[in-house]
Amino acid sequence: MSWLVSIINHPTPAPRDAAPALRARKDQLLALWSRHVPATDKDGQGDYELFFEQAVRLEAALDTFGPENVWLVMATDRDAAVNAGTGERRPASEVDHLLRYGVQASKHHQDVDMEQARLSGNYYRYEAFLSRTGRRLALCGLDTGDSAAVEVGDVLASWAADGIRRAFLKATRIKYAAFPVDLPEDFRPEDAGKAIFDELGYGAMNLEGERENLIAQEFVPMEFEYRVFVVGNTVVTAAGCVEEFTPLDNDGHRFDNKLRRHRQAKSPVEAEPQTVGLLINFARDAVDALALEVPELTDYVIDVAIGADGEPLIVELNSLLNSGLYASQQCRVTAAMAVRKRDLVR
Repeated sequence: MSWLVSIINHPTPAPRDAAPALRARKDQLLALWSRHVPATDKDGQGDYELFFEQAVRLEAALDTFGPENVWLVMATDRDAAVNAGTGERRPASEVDHLLRYGVQASKHHQDVDMEQARLSGNYYRYEAFLSRTGRRLALCGLDTGDSAAVEVGDVLASWAADGIRRAFLKATRIKYAAFPVDLPEDFRPEDAGKAIFDELGYGAMNLEGERENLIAQEFVPMEFEYRVFVVGNTVVTAAGCVEEFTPLDNDGHRFDNKLRRHRQAKSPVEAEPQTVGLLINFARDAVDALALEVPELTDYVIDVAIGADGEPLIVELNSLLNSGLYASQQCRVTAAMAVRKRDLVR
């Protein structure tokens, strides 16, 4: 069974001091990379986390699928595919139909084989998510001109009247905009437009006149954010949302137990096995509910956290292939993908 594996060929990073075991692991990945990825004139200057994330993706694909079953496509040359086992080179269009792994180039998740990304991106429409958010949430539009539409200004003004002092707005377009909005006591519906234009400038014009293109959320404190990888409606690995971590920082556990209490404040990273257990059980329950509600959604990541009341909540869902890895065990993702695909074609 052959796979089309997309790799972002980042330059190699500058060396870092490390314990002997980690240094040996990094050398192993660098050697693997040099065998399959062309050198660049910026090698030795690359970003550490970005590089090793891609190197681990490459390793996981080759170890799980087998080099002869992997057709590699580099981000800098998406028109060519190279067989990792034989070195055969083909136009990428000839292998475009293959099963996919690795970061996918996509415009609004409309490219081939991105149905799972589209479904996960619609998480805000699913009751399994809405009943586990731990915060108020509304789908709304900006200056829609439609009396039947939900206006973001009306939503935020009603929340301000109820004593909520901060909200978080996110565009439903993938990665278009996400930002907080303060809600003073005298917040009026018309203040929403000004807040959005102050944040986005002329980019806010792209949001005007459409229904349901903004997700308004009550801003609530979240601690111990944790990313859970799901393949075939099964939780396969997970890790804390610690930006500087890569799979090289995995502590040997399928569910890495290192967490950061306050993600934005970059508080210390500590082992929190009990909290991880709570979050994993909560995520599994949410995954089971999503499988019943949206059976066609099978592969994604679900970010969870602990709310101000000490209870778990869902932060959001994202694409499995395009999400950051943190200190997860990516080999478990590829192994689950391979087993699932074999079962589907029997």
